[in-house]
Amino acid sequence: MTPVSRCLHTVDHLSAVPDSTVAGRVDAVLDELERAYRKPSERIVALEAVLQEVSRNRRTGGTPFGRFVCRSVERRQERLARPA
Repeated sequence: MTPVSRCLHTVDHLSAVPDSTVAGRVDAVLDELERAYRKPSERIVALEAVLQEVSRNRRTGGTPFGRFVCRSVERRQERLARPA
């Protein structure tokens, strides 16, 4: 299973979890995804794949959870795209 697939699988699972630890767990899975890639450009591409799939998914796309995941991913992409 690729890092992106693993991340998407976990995010999909988390979409059904009704407790307050979800935000921290989403951050943890996105951290794990980023650690799987060395270059910032590779990280941005992997995050974009997650963003596209979450926004396209009917179960999560328009939900508050889906918007939270998308915004978290967008912030990470912006951080990675900024010049050092």
